[in-house]
Amino acid sequence: MTTIEPSNTVQHNRCAAVFKATGQRCTATTLVGRRTCLRHGGASTGPRTEAGKRRCSAARTVHGCDTIAMRQERSLASARLAVLESIGFAIGLLKGTKTRGRRPDRMAEAYPELQEFVQRENLSILKNLIHYKF
Repeated sequence: MTTIEPSNTVQHNRCAAVFKATGQRCTATTLVGRRTCLRHGGASTGPRTEAGKRRCSAARTVHGCDTIAMRQERSLASARLAVLESIGFAIGLLKGTKTRGRRPDRMAEAYPELQEFVQRENLSILKNLIHYKF
């Protein structure tokens, strides 16, 4: 009768980090109780001092580099472009297909005076300005 000896291999988990260039997972082993290896932040304990914790909460980063203020600024810029595009199509300055996707949520905040002017003047003044030869 043959007995099976237990293997001498140690089971370990692989690092969950994915390389951007290749799309493949890191082959290093994780630290105990962590999802990543040493190179990918497995040994990080986060901020420990009160000053470090305050700094981290004041930064309010979301997914690394973006802060809430940066996201709001980008959202408002997208809304401004959408407003200008809709006015351009309304007065005949732009032709073709409109930008795909849903309209930004903050369109009411972007150029409210321009939107009000266009609605009030019924677009006739703007159309005349576009077709006028200087």
